[in-house]
Amino acid sequence: MTVRTLDVRNGAEERGCAVSFKAEFLAELEDCLRGYGAVPVSNPDALALFIEFVRALPASDQRLRCLEGVDQGSGSFWNNPAVWWEQVPRFGAGLPRCGSAECRKLLDDMLDEAISDEIDVLEMEIRELPS
Repeated sequence: MTVRTLDVRNGAEERGCAVSFKAEFLAELEDCLRGYGAVPVSNPDALALFIEFVRALPASDQRLRCLEGVDQGSGSFWNNPAVWWEQVPRFGAGLPRCGSAECRKLLDDMLDEAISDEIDVLEMEIRELPS
């Protein structure tokens, strides 16, 4: 079976490799920007800036690598209400202009929320272990 993916750098279709975390992240953000993603956005211009900020990050960026790692099997990132239903929709609301500092803060906040949620899940699983 051939896996077909989209290369987000130039739109070219690739064969034989899975979609990267960064590509999935960008696709989800772009869906939100277009109005058919997981959440509505209050400031589309700010979210567009955040998308460009993420696109410019190297795939090896520590924050992206940590987000990719925290999500393994738990949904602590993709299904986290504090990330997707609170932070993303409100990003840039009430600000006359957003810049890279606000983008870095949003990405850091998303990472903090995902890690916190992951820790909560692990603590709950530990408590459920037989003594």
